[in-house]
Amino acid sequence: MSLLYGLCDIATSAAVRDAHEAAVAAAIGYLETHAALSRRGHGGAERVPVTGFVAAAFRHRTSRAGDPLLHTHVLVANVGRAVDDGAWRTLDGRSLYLHAKTAGYLYQAQLRAELTRRLGVGWGEMGSGCADLAGVPEQVIRAFSRRRAEITAHMQARGETSAKAAQTATLATRTAKDRDVEPAVLGAEWLTRAAALGFGPTRSPRSPPASRSPACSRRC
Repeated sequence: MSLLYGLCDIATSAAVRDAHEAAVAAAIGYLETHAALSRRGHGGAERVPVTGFVAAAFRHRTSRAGDPLLHTHVLVANVGRAVDDGAWRTLDGRSLYLHAKTAGYLYQAQLRAELTRRLGVGWGEMGSGCADLAGVPEQVIRAFSRRRAEITAHMQARGETSAKAAQTATLATRTAKDRDVEPAVLGAEWLTRAAALGFGPTRSPRSPPASRSPACSRRC
């Protein structure tokens, strides 16, 4: 999905961005419905629903390694307004942790549905609730996953394989963001790297619909 966003024409990138936004909204909406709870009473024995989250979303388009990586960070304040009495109380974080994985699966499912409807793309095999776009070679995905390669290399050097080790490796290999790079320069670099792998505007998962006139003769 991020390669489709980063390598294709403006119209296609916008469609991917909008699909991503819709999927984020669906995931957050699920959490607001099922995990937006607070506690009150002695020892917080009573769990009460709140009207929703107080949150801020920050959409990013690259990884720290400079690869295309469309993603959104959603920062949820630890406060909510109780549905019954209108009082503002802290959230019961246990519900968020309990439903987090399901919300992630929902994001992926909604994203696939949105991209299929908007762009007619196909999908590869499912795994852990996720699927890659059909037609994107594995070598291209690996080449544009440099951040993941950094984390994997750190874990291999230490002989580690656990999820906790992955979190540690993520922090240990985390570099400062390059805030000076120009979007046009970054986009050109992506296209050059993709072309060197034989992938780009003329190699793609599908042909564009006749109603569009994209820069790509086929979808990237």
